[in-house]
Amino acid sequence: MTTGLRSPPGRLPTLEDDHVAVLPECWELLRLHRTGGAHPMAAHELRWFGPLPDKGRFDHHPPGAPRDHEPDYGIAYLACDDPGSARPHELVAQATSVPGNPLEVAVAEAAQGGRELIVADGLTLSVLELTEPLRVLDVRGRFAQQTRAGTHLSTAPHPQTQRWARRIHDQYRDLAGVLYAPSTGGRAVAVALFERAAAWLAHARVQLSRRLDDPVAWDLASVAAHAVHVDLVEA
Repeated sequence: MTTGLRSPPGRLPTLEDDHVAVLPECWELLRLHRTGGAHPMAAHELRWFGPLPDKGRFDHHPPGAPRDHEPDYGIAYLACDDPGSARPHELVAQATSVPGNPLEVAVAEAAQGGRELIVADGLTLSVLELTEPLRVLDVRGRFAQQTRAGTHLSTAPHPQTQRWARRIHDQYRDLAGVLYAPSTGGRAVAVALFERAAAWLAHARVQLSRRLDDPVAWDLASVAAHAVHVDLVEA
């Protein structure tokens, strides 16, 4: 075990089958994203502005002050059921019935360790269904053991994990992003998708996309927020 997250090695391990998770066709991904404000994103879109030192665990944008990097470096953070598990139930139905569900993960991650999530700038709940499989690096198991990263990729300060994200992005060019265990816990997992996943997101079916000030979305998010001890606050 390591006592902290080291800098990424000069060369990451040669990619093996058990380093890779496949999000299959029809897999559902859930996200909270802002459709207004300084950097609006639609359900299918990535954030090209970065790196964000306080919100972007796997932002792989070049280091330095945050700036726009379209079309070279984009990121989207979503939550889903573990692809190693059985076929999940529909994600919206889980939001009020399954502890540790993807919406709870999304709310907790959006709050970034705080106790409040400000509902502003068109904060929106979207669920996307993949129309073709998507391959991502799974940093929870053998990869974490071989690199001695342990669980620190989910818990270390973001500037440290962003260095790993850049190395992962540079070396594993055939992978679309990173699957990881969120530091907030829960049975669901989080996935950070690089710009290589833009086509998958563009072709994904939008199963739901509602602003949180919509009563249906508010009710769903409120149940998830209560479960993870986060208060939704209307701006």
